[in-house]
Amino acid sequence: MSLPYADAQEWARDQSLANVPLLARLEAFAFQHHRDVVATFGAHGADLAARWAPPPSRVRRAGSVLLGVLAVIALASPVLGVAVYLQDPARFPTAEEVPAGVAVPFASACFVVAALVQVVLWVLWFRGGARWSPELLGIAAVSGVLAAGAAIALPRIAREGGVEAPGYGAVIVTLVLAAGLVVAILARRRVRPDEVEDPGPPPPPSLSDREVARRAAAALPPAERDRVRADRDAALRVLAERGLLDDDELGRALGADLGTLFALDPIRPG
Repeated sequence: MSLPYADAQEWARDQSLANVPLLARLEAFAFQHHRDVVATFGAHGADLAARWAPPPSRVRRAGSVLLGVLAVIALASPVLGVAVYLQDPARFPTAEEVPAGVAVPFASACFVVAALVQVVLWVLWFRGGARWSPELLGIAAVSGVLAAGAAIALPRIAREGGVEAPGYGAVIVTLVLAAGLVVAILARRRVRPDEVEDPGPPPPPSLSDREVARRAAAALPPAERDRVRADRDAALRVLAERGLLDDDELGRALGADLGTLFALDPIRPG
């Protein structure tokens, strides 16, 4: 998920005056560019690190672009395949009737492309975990409806025009694959993850947990440690100025080693 705060100070300014702040979360936002360090901040830090998605890599961005292109092709190819033989000057005065000898081969070629794209969408859906996907469901449904219309109209137009429809099989393949994908995605909508029993509150951090976190923070370059500490300490002072920490709590937090604030939670009993 995307991070809601740019740094720990912004997080501190946004905290409700009715709550006791979690220092683990404050320090996690100070270390937000180092998810491996945040993961050592006890159970809360491990949960945050797991949910904070890293910036998408070039490969992931390229995959997103490719998926978008495939979605456009998946919709455009059957639309063009149907539109080419629906040109009717009686209904659309500006339209020019496309001869069957041109319309049928063009429509057939469009559905060959549509069938190939449906195969790719099936593969991507399976590789993505075969999850519920309303976007993919919409693409498959549109393709299936258009293919169903073409399966009825294309043979009639070819027969009336005295031409063959060599790509008619691609229309049927598109229809079958799209309909199958619709059914498969709808079936996944009913799947619910197994209920997980509440494990209860996590155990308090041990001295070894604190030491692991301290060493992880100490492994960062000195300049980065200084930047993180400045942000952390400034955020602690923001909490104190807003009355969320008293002088004793602020002193304990400022004196804690970098990366070990989670060991002070809860900073205030109750």
